Amino acid sequence: MKIDMGMIGASAAACGPVAAEAERFGFDGVWASESVTDAFLQSQAALLATERVTVGTAIAVAFARNPMSTAYLAWDLAAMSRGRFVLGLGSQIQPHIERRFSMPWSAPVARMRDYLQALDAIFSAWRDGSRLDYQGVHYQHTLMTPVFTPHHHEHRIPTMIAAVGAKMTELGGELCDGLLLHGMTTTAYLDQVTLPALDKGLATSGRSRADVELYCPLFMVMGDTEEELAASARKTREQIAFYASTPAYRAVLDSVGYGELQGELQGMSREGRWAEMGDLVDDTLLNHIALVGAPEDMPRLCRERFAGRLDRVSSYFAWPGDDPDRVRSILNGFTEQS
Repeated sequence: MKIDMGMIGASAAACGPVAAEAERFGFDGVWASESVTDAFLQSQAALLATERVTVGTAIAVAFARNPMSTAYLAWDLAAMSRGRFVLGLGSQIQPHIERRFSMPWSAPVARMRDYLQALDAIFSAWRDGSRLDYQGVHYQHTLMTPVFTPHHHEHRIPTMIAAVGAKMTELGGELCDGLLLHGMTTTAYLDQVTLPALDKGLATSGRSRADVELYCPLFMVMGDTEEELAASARKTREQIAFYASTPAYRAVLDSVGYGELQGELQGMSREGRWAEMGDLVDDTLLNHIALVGAPEDMPRLCRERFAGRLDRVSSYFAWPGDDPDRVRSILNGFTEQS
């Protein structure tokens, strides 16, 4: 199992030093996140500061851009990194696409399929010089002249999509190199929904499970003392409650018998009762979703729960402490026990 570092909430300026430190510590990859800045800017900073780790977007908001704009960015990042860049895309949700980005929204799985196929057509035209003639339902790309064709390279650009529901997961199994899963999940949901949907998509494309990577930023409740564990657990309960208030995660809660909690949390969020919501995430639900223990316990806990299910993971929150040797030792445990 590979162990990565997420750069959630980091500015583009901060990503270079963060990625360089991650590489020194022994992480396998780093992931840029499109929250407060552009994920591609973050990725560029991370790639320029490193030599070994993979750098991916987890996620870049696909529907905030057209496929051509995304293709140019991904092509250049793959070239400058000699193939270390991973293009991770997500649909986001309707209010953000329409009201934050002022872009069109439609059924996300169908639009994402069109988006991925458009990207493939663009990359193929750049690689082999074939005429660009993609005409999909949502995207049409039919013009590419030599002046606007980027410099040729042979570096492959692995593409992954974020997926929670079965249909988007199936699409990833059919068309992508991997899936970006959400930490708001359970082993029951993985076994009942995610992995069967992935297998269905893989069967459509004639591929096997070994042909794709599943990445997930896990909720790791870590601490060396009871006080540290309690503080980490509190923060994690609040984050779980935030996600659980969204209808998209009702099925995840249903998988462990907590489906009714979704409506209650959604009502509290509408009333602005954010500070109280974490109290509704009891120990049982916390342990269904999060790994709880000392930092040194995390490799073993990951193996016990996710071996054969996930291929690469990260901690949703930062690793505690500032001892580089300790972090390196913990990271080695993921490799040794995988």
